[in-house]
Order: sequence, then C-alpha cells, then structure tokens
Amino acid sequence: MNNKNINRETIIKFNPSQLVNLPVFLLGMILIPGLCLLDDLIKLYLPSGFIPEEIELYIRNLPVYLALLYAIYLGYQILKISCIRYEISPEEFRYYSGILSRKHEFIENYRVKDFSINRPLIYRLFGLGNLTIYTSDKTTPVFKMEAISNPQDIYKTLRGLVEQNRRAKHVFEVD
Repeated sequence: MNNKNINRETIIKFNPSQLVNLPVFLLGMILIPGLCLLDDLIKLYLPSGFIPEEIELYIRNLPVYLALLYAIYLGYQILKISCIRYEISPEEFRYYSGILSRKHEFIENYRVKDFSINRPLIYRLFGLGNLTIYTSDKTTPVFKMEAISNPQDIYKTLRGLVEQNRRAKHVFEVD
C-alpha cells in the first residue's frame, strides 16, 4: 500500500493478494498426483496394436497435455489477479483490471453509502480481508475487493474521504 499526501491525487494504491487463487493452487495439488496416476494407468492398461500408432501417441501423452493445460490456466489466473489495481483519491475510487483489454471503473466518493468488512479465517492468518462498498452508482451498486491488505485501514481512509467529499459537494444521503 503506497500512501501519497498530494491533494487531488491518489492517496492509496493497492492490489489484491494472490491468496484469491488458493482454490486454483489446491486444485493443482490434487491434479498433479492424479495426472501421475493417470500416466501409470495408461502405460499399464492401454492395449498396444488395438489403437492406431498416431492416436496411441496422443493418448500416452494425455497426462502431459492436461498438465500443460492446467499450467496455462494457473498462469492466466495469477496474471489476472496481478493486473487488478485499486486507487483511492479524494474525489473518487478507481478500479483497473484486465490483461489484454483493460477495464477502468470509477466511483465518485460521494456515491458511497455503506461498507462491509469480511475476514475469513484463511485471510486473517495473512492479515487480509474483503471490503465491500455499497454505492448509489447505477453501474456498480455493490463493489467487492477481495483479499486486500489491512481492510480496516482502507475502510477508515475511504470513509473519511467520503464524508469530506460529501461536505465539499453539499451532498446528503436521503433514503
């Protein structure tokens, strides 16, 4: 988390943790021994001479192809999380994501209505948490930031900026 005290500029920049990819990593821990077992089973039970040689080569290498496919998927998931960035400024909250096609989303601070912090056990072990922002924005009424570091500090900073922005723009919440 980088803090800057330049007025009208970004105050906080932060990214989600790769812990978001924990299910993908766990899948790999299950998949790799399964692929080794599949390789042994193919070598043991694949009848030779029954299947044409061109196809037999592909079947014998099936575990390698599946492992390569999983490695590509894992790399994509890691890159996808690495390309997410959040920024908080006195005027707005910014969200950037995407690998080849970048998505930029902006939420004016005065539109923020409420916050929610959720800290699952695995995230708490690493000092992380989820921060959900509820807004009156038409395109993004609920925005969730997963596995961010120090969600309470970010909440306090964002809440202060929301109140400051509302006072400056003379915006008051009416339900």
